Amino acid sequence: MSLGLPSHLARPANSRSLATAARWAGLVCLAAAAVNVATSSVSGNNLTSWVSLLALVPMVALLVVLARGRTVGLTIAYLVVGAACTYFYVVALFTSTPAYRDTNLFVVALPVVAMTLVGGTGTGALAGILWATLGFALAEAAVIFGATTTGRTYVPDAISLGAYLLLVGILAFDGLTRGTRSRAQTALHRAVRDARLVDLRRELLAAATADLHDTVLSELVAVAGSRPGPLDDRLGRRIEADLRGLSAEPATVRDQERTASEGTAGIAGTAAEAAGPSADPWYDSELHRAIEAARDEGLTVDISGDRGSFVRLDEEVRRAVGLAVRQCLVNVIRHSGSPTAEVALSADAGSLSVMVVDGGSGFPAGGPAADRLGLRQSVEDRIARVGGSVDIYSAADVGTTVILTVPTTPSTPTGQTLPPETPGGHAR
Repeated sequence: MSLGLPSHLARPANSRSLATAARWAGLVCLAAAAVNVATSSVSGNNLTSWVSLLALVPMVALLVVLARGRTVGLTIAYLVVGAACTYFYVVALFTSTPAYRDTNLFVVALPVVAMTLVGGTGTGALAGILWATLGFALAEAAVIFGATTTGRTYVPDAISLGAYLLLVGILAFDGLTRGTRSRAQTALHRAVRDARLVDLRRELLAAATADLHDTVLSELVAVAGSRPGPLDDRLGRRIEADLRGLSAEPATVRDQERTASEGTAGIAGTAAEAAGPSADPWYDSELHRAIEAARDEGLTVDISGDRGSFVRLDEEVRRAVGLAVRQCLVNVIRHSGSPTAEVALSADAGSLSVMVVDGGSGFPAGGPAADRLGLRQSVEDRIARVGGSVDIYSAADVGTTVILTVPTTPSTPTGQTLPPETPGGHAR
């Protein structure tokens, strides 16, 4: 039986279980033999009976050692010592009990069964059968020699032979069915792996679709809103970095985006300019770049709130929030008709919320249309992949409020509120 374990674990687990059961069964057999001899010794007050009892002590000692850790050397030592002990046990037993005329006795079969069971605990079916056969053969040979020494008749007993055949049958069944179980378990593991690969492909496809949608839509809006003629240098660098970022590694994407926003970082304030863009992670975040891109396209964006907590989020969460806000601001430019928007950040003990508010036309009461991929893939799905949630409140004549809520890690401190930025990017 496989015990529900993988195929590479089921075999050793089954072998260990069988070995443990065989050792305990062997100890029970030897204990039963010792009790039987001790009972007859007390009632008959025969010194030879006590000798037969002492002959079992080395077998018991080696069996206890085997229970602590099985090795080939210990198994061979047990079989050799067990054969010698069985011989002396049989000789002492027949000498002390003249009524026993042959070897077809329960008390004679007990050490033979102990030899057979413990010898059959190999690491595989074939090895177990060979060990069991060796143990049974040595024990029976010891019984034959003991019977010859004491002038008794050797008669094979059904108990020891039945125990040997039962053990061989169990080991043979395990060996014959192990291949079938391995194939079935391999198929199950392959199915689980394939299902996981399908999920990973779906997640990667969703992320790639959202990135492509964000890039194409954002840059088309930027180009449509620019003046006729050559593109502005900063807009051209941003478009080039976004297009390259669709197939680049994450680190390369960040380098390209940093290059594309060099002009934006230059207006981030005198202190940040003197210390360099890396002095304040906020000016190198995806959220800040999204806000600056919207400002480049003519949208007035005010930002306020707890920016200190945002920059301490996990990098993947920061990127997801920044790209989602970027899509929200693109929607403001495309659909709301409002010239202004506000981005507000707030944090509590376990989460951080980013709210994007505009005063434009808003959605109908029924919500955005089903084909609005920007909200579904670029905002809702993207935030859901990092464990967050999105709430949208909108009315036709009031405007739209999108609240993005993401979890913060326990090590993320909250409560550091920085001064709001002006639409030009300077801190007030």
